[in-house]
Amino acid sequence: MKLDVATFTSLWLVTFLCCALVTTALSRMFAHVAAFRFWSIAFYLLAASSACFALHLSWPTDVLLVATATLALQSRLLIWSGTRALFGASTPWRAGLGVTLLFCVLYGSALLFKAPLMLRALLLVMFFLPCRVGTLYEVCRRRRPHLGPARLTVIIGSAIASLNAVVPLTLVLLDRSNMSLLLGNPRSTSAVYAVVFAGDLLLAIGLIVLAFKCLVVERDMLATLERGALERLARNRETRAADNERPALCDGLGHDLATPCQPLPKPG
Repeated sequence: MKLDVATFTSLWLVTFLCCALVTTALSRMFAHVAAFRFWSIAFYLLAASSACFALHLSWPTDVLLVATATLALQSRLLIWSGTRALFGASTPWRAGLGVTLLFCVLYGSALLFKAPLMLRALLLVMFFLPCRVGTLYEVCRRRRPHLGPARLTVIIGSAIASLNAVVPLTLVLLDRSNMSLLLGNPRSTSAVYAVVFAGDLLLAIGLIVLAFKCLVVERDMLATLERGALERLARNRETRAADNERPALCDGLGHDLATPCQPLPKPG
């Protein structure tokens, strides 16, 4: 297999389409986990972004570049929102949609008016870096020892993805913009594509495993609470049974006997 740009794009498309199908199935199996729904949409958008870039390789047009960048940004925002939803935080997906529309307008205008590559690279860094760092922050701030390797995998993938956000600007500064994913039509591949693909793949796998780990922890906590409630209920039943077994003062007909009166003390 020749590791060129077309091959990496095909791997990207197939891999994240599979991730989208898996998370869609999981969202139906675990309907109460909103993160799976966010991630499934994000992976579909990421696969669509790869498809747009694959079309751009054979049909170079600025519209496909704008679509590639916009879909990729929206998928990153949904991954961040899904990570917040997994930990019970609010999900500002409407604000993310507004940010995506703003980026689409700015990036499309930059391509339409033939803005310098430096400006386009800065736009990519300004919009992509915060949402990728946001995912890393959401995972790092949850200092839960039971998350273990899943959390570490997400941290590594998020860290690589965060570093990849500055790749376009770095390539422009190094005068190697022909190798960048969103800045042009690369004619040759490099280690950049392998690193970007590895980071996104680690992030996707880590998020799914992390969600399962959280589900297991939640199930264990609920089982512990249920077991404690059952034990308290059993103790209460035993206490009531012991109270009922105490002999009552009654006559032969079953009537309660009067409590004998105690004489009052005589005045001295």
